[in-house]
Amino acid sequence: MQYPENAGYMIAAYVVAAVVILAYAGSLLVRLRRYRG
Repeated sequence: MQYPENAGYMIAAYVVAAVVILAYAGSLLVRLRRYRG
């Protein structure tokens, strides 16, 4: 199965988006823990 040339960019975009979302969620959890604790 051959991937088109744009497949690499699409995969990279999904990876970057996932990392940003996880980092944002992690920062929110840290803030909530700090406020509660």
